[in-house]
Amino acid sequence: MPRAHRKIGEILVALGVLKTVDVGRVLEALSRRLDRQKFGQMAQTMGLVREEHILAALAVQMDLFPGIDRMSIGQILSSLQEPKPQTPTATA
Repeated sequence: MPRAHRKIGEILVALGVLKTVDVGRVLEALSRRLDRQKFGQMAQTMGLVREEHILAALAVQMDLFPGIDRMSIGQILSSLQEPKPQTPTATA
């Protein structure tokens, strides 16, 4: 059964990166813009989050690996940075 789609702002609050009041500030700023901008882009422009926070939130939103919804921001970032095992390549 698929998980309900969680918004990036909600995930960032759950991870302790943003406060609920910050989400409101970002949404207010987005509502005043004429062009379409994503929540994470606006939060980063406002200096509330860094790019790695957005990437971690996207990983949670996509349920990138098992148990990610129970991990801390540090654990998620560490897991995203771990090198993948080398895939053997065929040699001629």
